[in-house]
Amino acid sequence: MRKKLLSIMFVFAIGLSSISITTASTDIGDWSEDIRLTFNDGRSLFPAIAVEGNNIHVAYIDNEGAGYLEMFLWYINSRDRGNTWNPPICLVSGPSTKALHPKIAVNGSNIHVIWCESDDKRIHYIRSTDNGNTWSPEIAITPIMYDNFPNWDIGVYENNLHVVYSDSNHKLSYIHSNDNGFTWSVPEILIPNRSVSIETAIAVNENNVHIVWRDTERAGHLIPDIFYIKSRDNGVTWEKDINITSTPTNSNYYVDIAHNNDYIYVVYGHKESKRQVYFSYSEDNGNTWVKNIKLSNSTHNIFDPAISAENDNIYIVWEDDRDKGGSLEIYFKSSFDRGNTWSVDTRLTVAPETSVSPDIVVNENMVHVVWADYRDGNHEIYFKQILLPFPSISAGVDINPNTFNLKSKGRWIACYITMNSSYDVNDIDISTVILEDTIPAEWGDIQGDTLMVKFDRSEVEDMLSPGTYNLKVTGELTDGTKFEGYSDGIRAIDPVK
Repeated sequence: MRKKLLSIMFVFAIGLSSISITTASTDIGDWSEDIRLTFNDGRSLFPAIAVEGNNIHVAYIDNEGAGYLEMFLWYINSRDRGNTWNPPICLVSGPSTKALHPKIAVNGSNIHVIWCESDDKRIHYIRSTDNGNTWSPEIAITPIMYDNFPNWDIGVYENNLHVVYSDSNHKLSYIHSNDNGFTWSVPEILIPNRSVSIETAIAVNENNVHIVWRDTERAGHLIPDIFYIKSRDNGVTWEKDINITSTPTNSNYYVDIAHNNDYIYVVYGHKESKRQVYFSYSEDNGNTWVKNIKLSNSTHNIFDPAISAENDNIYIVWEDDRDKGGSLEIYFKSSFDRGNTWSVDTRLTVAPETSVSPDIVVNENMVHVVWADYRDGNHEIYFKQILLPFPSISAGVDINPNTFNLKSKGRWIACYITMNSSYDVNDIDISTVILEDTIPAEWGDIQGDTLMVKFDRSEVEDMLSPGTYNLKVTGELTDGTKFEGYSDGIRAIDPVK
């Protein structure tokens, strides 16, 4: 998969049209069939998905047993990576319940769900500490907020929960819990001046909290741009916000964010003649940004892109009406090199009616997608997934000696392996390290940021004849990620000849 990457061309100048993209087809494997998760007469809408290990968690809203304008909060899970699903559970119900757009986050066996109740216009929170078996009572955790859009999101790292939302005055606001949701901080307005924030999203990595949002006034004009702000100390202090689109003539919408270590990825809709999928990213933990890479070429409009990332891989889904003239389908796109090259658009749904509200998550190279569609005569939640081969990443390889005598009676050849900053040599499974797909490493030793392994010299000499070689070394990390590297210009000599 990773070795069939597409071709891409960047042309840098000033302005939005300065970056162009070309793609070629790539085969990433076969998606599962669509799996229907809900079976009732109510309307099931706005699914949100999170994964931890083999456990997949989905929150959604449904008016089963309610009035037409009422919406209850529901939850469903799988314990075996989506092969089978347990019956849905209604988490919050009642005659005045009007739940909107749930968001879900997971750390270990702790599941955290937030949503807005349109009756009181506050964010509500509920949690499970036993992998979804039992749930706490719901609580309201914010004052009155702006509830007309999905203006809230939740991120988690260990016991630290972070929630971003747009308050009743459209100001970007933040609240957090440092004790797994038992208690919550006082809300804080992050951008108090000249800001109208909507469509917020959050990503959390250790003490780094990354927030993006759509703002119609922050840039000094009425055309919405996407802004970014971060905290490096678990939400205690915040750095200056950054405009990561800067497009004064065309609007930006529907923002989402993902991260992989210091790489921050943001997807959003951008309005040309039609709304398209765009992408901005940072390679240095949000300090600087590459902006406005166009990813789609829809002949109609896109809506609601969602993004997830793992290792070097990025996955995006969105709604698109190119196929049926206004009736939406779910599309998918992927990159296996941190956004440098991208696959062609892949249509995931072929439903007779509209498919909407996709969400996506990747875990251990298995990509999971949920959405709602109307193929059954009312909105139901659907799920599909794909298991992708683990990528092969590049490693630094240096074999010592660079020149060796084929008649030598030495015992070992030493090989020094280094990884880029996104990976750790301590995670290399030494038992998988092989020279030229033939000779296994005998033993290894970590030396700072380098893994030194040794190969049996007699086996190497038996494999070679006099000449110059680029010797390949391959192996795997403990999570299954494959790596390979070459030691160039290795000379084998035979003094007798």
